[in-house]
Amino acid sequence: MTNVAGGLARVGFRGAVWQGLALISGKGIVLLTTIVLARLLSPEQYGLVAAALVLMAYMETIADAGVAQALVYLPASGVAARSALLVSVVLGAGLAVLAIIAAPWIGGLFQLPDVEPLVRVLAISLLATALGAVPEALLRRDLQFKKLAVAPVCRALTTGAVSLTLAFAGYGAFSLAAGTASGSVAYAATCWFLIRRDAPWQLWRVAKDAIRATLKFGVPVAGSNLLARLIFDIDYVIIASVLGAQALGYYTLAFRLPEALIINVFFVLSTVLFPLYTQVQDQPGRLREGYLKGVRIQSLYGMTSGVGLAVLAPVIVPLVFGSKWSDSVVPLVFLSLYAAARSLGAGANDVYKAIGRPGLSITFSSVRLAVLVPVLILSTQWGIVGVACAQMATAVLFAFGMQAVAARVLGIGARALLRAILPALACSLAVVLAGLEILLLPYLGGLPTAALVLVTSVAAVYLVLRLGFASLHDELVVLLRRR
Repeated sequence: MTNVAGGLARVGFRGAVWQGLALISGKGIVLLTTIVLARLLSPEQYGLVAAALVLMAYMETIADAGVAQALVYLPASGVAARSALLVSVVLGAGLAVLAIIAAPWIGGLFQLPDVEPLVRVLAISLLATALGAVPEALLRRDLQFKKLAVAPVCRALTTGAVSLTLAFAGYGAFSLAAGTASGSVAYAATCWFLIRRDAPWQLWRVAKDAIRATLKFGVPVAGSNLLARLIFDIDYVIIASVLGAQALGYYTLAFRLPEALIINVFFVLSTVLFPLYTQVQDQPGRLREGYLKGVRIQSLYGMTSGVGLAVLAPVIVPLVFGSKWSDSVVPLVFLSLYAAARSLGAGANDVYKAIGRPGLSITFSSVRLAVLVPVLILSTQWGIVGVACAQMATAVLFAFGMQAVAARVLGIGARALLRAILPALACSLAVVLAGLEILLLPYLGGLPTAALVLVTSVAAVYLVLRLGFASLHDELVVLLRRR
């Protein structure tokens, strides 16, 4: 069992490495772009684009009706791929047209008429997302993560080049919207290029049974993903509607760092873990062991990174983005802790889909959304700091709930789950102690202080793992050496 589980871990680690390299490259480019744009755009302009992007993100989530993930779960066949592409193209084109028509209504929803042209530009992203979903899914299904790593880098380069060119030319908020749309087109085109020999272009060769099978699995998955997206972005909608574009600009920038450094890592791991879990869905022992390993590694990374980013927030915001974004410091503290809390519940939705029970994700997400919306609306009376704090508290509550449900479904005991997250808790405490000790010293300047906090935090994590969790330390070392 151990050798088999180790093989699964190696495959997952290889996939995570390639996806991680793509993430680091792509998000590094995005982060540099964000830093430059933060100095070129005002908080209000930044907020306008964020308001348009959030509604486009909702539509992109259902742009393929979940059929792309169905391709990963269902047995591979050419007719299934062609049928999935037909559904994806029709739905994506319909949503793009709907977005263009509804652009004035969206501007009225936020009471921000300047959002209207941005929505029309971003409608291009909807169609591009739908067109790229099937080739991307085929690459993931076949565990071609090395090949797929090219696509996000192309998207980031295109987004950055177009956004910065237009921003320096004085196009303001439009520059970021146009860059985002261009990046989506580049991503879809790259995915199609990567599978060019196996491209399922023959849309007339479809089958009703294949369409029915993909929709049967895909629609609940799309519903679950939409609920997850609503949960993830509903704070943007509430802030834009209640507090306005400027407040949304500060909040969005505060969210950029935990999103890029922590939350997006979980999305990458999800794309790797889901196809792996599907391959052992009929082997409960392997699935349980693989799931616990995933929880251990995700929580370790997410908790330590989130706590470390929260400690660094007062230093890193003025250093990286400039003093005009000082109102983003306190929200960044709570949003970093929110990202850390999310890591404790990471992986549950992937295993629900892998065992053919995506309805569990829908049920859980519906409850979470019903709780989150009134809490966030109430928290707006304390501004964006209140919203960020409410996000953190809700994430902590539901992280434990998600793990409790996953443990029951998989037959995992509470002690096994606690042992899985214990290294993350211990290392997070070490990061807090190491980081605060440095911040209490006389101020050395932004860059030296940030570097010193980072070095001491990494050293503290290493010592805790080496002395307190030797087996996990050795396992991570072995995996890294194999890479």
